[in-house]
Amino acid sequence: MEFNKLPEITKALACPSSGQSLQCVTLEEAEQEIGGQFTPLREWREESEEKEPIGSTDRVLIREDRQVAYPIVRGHPCLLFPEVLTEKEEKRHINLEDPKYDEAYEEMSHYNSIGYERAQNIEETTIHDIVSPAIGVGKEKRKSFPAPKEVWIDAVYDCAAQWDSFQHLSPVEGKRLMQLGGSGTHAVKFLLAGASECWVVTPMLGEAECARALAESAGVEEDLHCVAAVAEELPFRNETFDGIYSGGSLHHMRTEQAVPEIVRILRPEGKFAAADPYRTPVYALGTALFGKREPNVYCRPMTEDRIAPIRKYFSQSEVIHHGALTRYPLLALSKFGVESSLSLTWRANKVDDFVSSLVPGLERWGSSVCMLGIK
Repeated sequence: MEFNKLPEITKALACPSSGQSLQCVTLEEAEQEIGGQFTPLREWREESEEKEPIGSTDRVLIREDRQVAYPIVRGHPCLLFPEVLTEKEEKRHINLEDPKYDEAYEEMSHYNSIGYERAQNIEETTIHDIVSPAIGVGKEKRKSFPAPKEVWIDAVYDCAAQWDSFQHLSPVEGKRLMQLGGSGTHAVKFLLAGASECWVVTPMLGEAECARALAESAGVEEDLHCVAAVAEELPFRNETFDGIYSGGSLHHMRTEQAVPEIVRILRPEGKFAAADPYRTPVYALGTALFGKREPNVYCRPMTEDRIAPIRKYFSQSEVIHHGALTRYPLLALSKFGVESSLSLTWRANKVDDFVSSLVPGLERWGSSVCMLGIK
């Protein structure tokens, strides 16, 4: 993101811990205002296992009360409270094992390395392949989003849940949307489908860099903004977004903290949609036999308890299960190199859903779940 765009987009941003407004200034200007030096608030010892704080950057976002600031890394506002900057003598311990931050900081090195590597050669990555069918689509295909599914749907093993999610959010034309978690593939697709502005929110700066590279390749970089933050402390003003989508990321969040934040920043009648794995009795058996899909990261599939905040905080909500009979077998085959195509999985889901609807209670075993809400 170019520096001259930052002052404009900061109108939507707010301090994640206090909700106060933020202003984009140079580090020199910020330090002149406080009459001191900005350094990381988080106390860090070199011998510790904690990630070293980012520290001061050439440009920062200074808070309204002029007490703290946040770094801007490669044009991406880093609005993670553990990275906050303050006057030197105020250093204190910030608990990275706090449930708001623990998973993000444990996985940060893993996802950052992947993101930065992808950004270096974005057009040769699988995520570029995901977006490429939507690049250059005509006006009629934009209006028909999310059809045809071959253009817009990319979560092969969760294709039915993603379809439900995109249907819920559509039409996207002219809307301000957010992709919550991930490397920006869906935010870029929303822009290609006619959204006026999209944000990618992820705690991983590497993913933010990847999202920007992807947007540049697709020609929509002017309307894409990336922020490093956690869903449990979303750094936005109230009622900022028309819609929010989380694809395969909600199960990484503490929903009891994240969902109220999601509702807060949605405009009245704003929509939320998420497509995620659901924990069924087959899950434990499948992971024991075949391992997790991503062995190096957390995986806590959704449960009824973790879905409960969606029903609690949204005025309208719906939960739809898919893949009771077919999702795990197809995933197991993929472990042996037998990948299913989108069209095959789509047809299998249709048959699966029909059969499951005939057996009382079987639908609840669907391990791909779509969670929808309207504020």
